[in-house]
Amino acid sequence: MPHWFLPGRSSRSAVRSARLVVRSAARSVRSGRFARPAARFGCSAVRSVVRSARSACTARSARTACTARTDARTACTVRTARTDERHRLPGEPTAAALLLRCALLLFLLPGCAAQPVGRGTPQPVGQGTPVGRSGGDLLPVLATAAPVNLLAQAVGAGCARVEPLVSGARDSHDLHATPADLVRLGRARVLVINGLGLEHELPALLRSVANPSLRVIDSSRGVTPVLSQGQPDPHIWLDPRRAQAQVEAIRDGLVAADPACRPRYTANADLLRRSLLDLDQELAAQLAPYRGGVVVSPHSFLGSFADRYGLRAESLVATPEASPSPGDLRRVLALLAGTGPRALVREPSESGGSIGALGRDLGLEPVPFDPMEAGFAAAPPATAADPLGPYATVQRGNARQLVAAFRASLVRGQAR
Repeated sequence: MPHWFLPGRSSRSAVRSARLVVRSAARSVRSGRFARPAARFGCSAVRSVVRSARSACTARSARTACTARTDARTACTVRTARTDERHRLPGEPTAAALLLRCALLLFLLPGCAAQPVGRGTPQPVGQGTPVGRSGGDLLPVLATAAPVNLLAQAVGAGCARVEPLVSGARDSHDLHATPADLVRLGRARVLVINGLGLEHELPALLRSVANPSLRVIDSSRGVTPVLSQGQPDPHIWLDPRRAQAQVEAIRDGLVAADPACRPRYTANADLLRRSLLDLDQELAAQLAPYRGGVVVSPHSFLGSFADRYGLRAESLVATPEASPSPGDLRRVLALLAGTGPRALVREPSESGGSIGALGRDLGLEPVPFDPMEAGFAAAPPATAADPLGPYATVQRGNARQLVAAFRASLVRGQAR
C-alpha cells in the first residue's frame, strides 16, 4: 500500500477517536437501536479525519491518494436523512453497509498519521530497504570511470547524488574537464576513483580546484591487480569478484563521509554484492569449457577478466596510445599458432587495425569485447530494481562473444 503522510499529533489522535466512534456505532448496529443514526455519526467522524488528511497531503502522489480517499468518502454520504431502517427505501444501503464502508475508509488512514515529508526526511524506498533522503540533502558525489560511476550510484542510491566527474567523457582515461565540471568538483563532498593509475591526470586536476574538504575514495583499495606487461591492469571491474571489493571500498568510504546513512549504504552494497556473485557464477559456467584459452586484445584491459575465468590474456601493446612493434606482432603470432581455444577481441568502437590484420593472417575473426570504458550507451539503463543491469548486460555479451570465438577456433583447428 502506498505511504501517505498526515502531519501533527492531533491528526493521529483524530484517527484513534474515529476508530472508537466506529466501534461504538458497530455495537449499536448489532443491538438494533438507533442503527442508522449511529452509522451516520461514525461516518461523520471519519469524514472529518479525511478532510484533515486531504489538507495535509502536499506531494503529488499524496494528493492522488487523498483524492481517492475523498471519492471513497462518498460511500459514507449516502442518503441518511431517514432515521431508522423501517423507512429505508428499496436499494438503499443498510446501516451495517454504511458502517462497513466507513470502517473500510478508516482502514486507509493509518499511513496518514506518519511523519510528514520534508527536506532531509527519510523517504520510503521499498520493502526491506532502509530509508534514504530527499533530493535537497543528497550527498554530492563525483566518480571517474563509467563502471565506477555505476557502482557508486548503486551503493549511494537514496542518500547520495552520484555524477560523472567529466560530463561527456569519451572513455575512462578522459579527464579533460570543462569549467562546469570544475565547478561541480569544487562543490563535491566525495570523489570516487578507480585507482591503479587509471586516472593519471587526476592530481593536476585536483590541484586546479580549491576543495580541501573533498574526500577521495580509491575503489581499488584491497584489490590485488593482475600485472600486464609489467604494469597493474586497472580494469578490475571486468572481474565481478574484484568489482565486489570495489563495492565494499565505496560503501566504507561513503559511510565515513556520511555516517547518518550507514544502513542505506550497507543495504545497497549487500544487494549489489549478491547480484555480482550471481553474475560471476553465470559467467564462470559459460566459460568453464574453455579454461586455458588464449585471448588477444589490442591493448591491455583483459587481465582481471582472464584471471578470474582461467584464460590467458595477451595484448599487442600496453596502452591505447602505443603502436605495436614487429616484436609485438611476432610474440602474439607465436602464441596464437598453437592449438586449443583462441580468440582475437576488439573494442566495439574499433574495426580493422592490427587486430584485424592478425585475424586475416590466422583465419580468426576478431569479436567485440566491451571493457565499458566508454560507458553503457548500448545497454539498457540502470533501474532501482536492477542497478547492475547495464554492467550485467555488457558482461553477458562479452562472454557470449568469447564463447563463439573459442568454438570457431576449435572447429577451424579440427578442419586443418
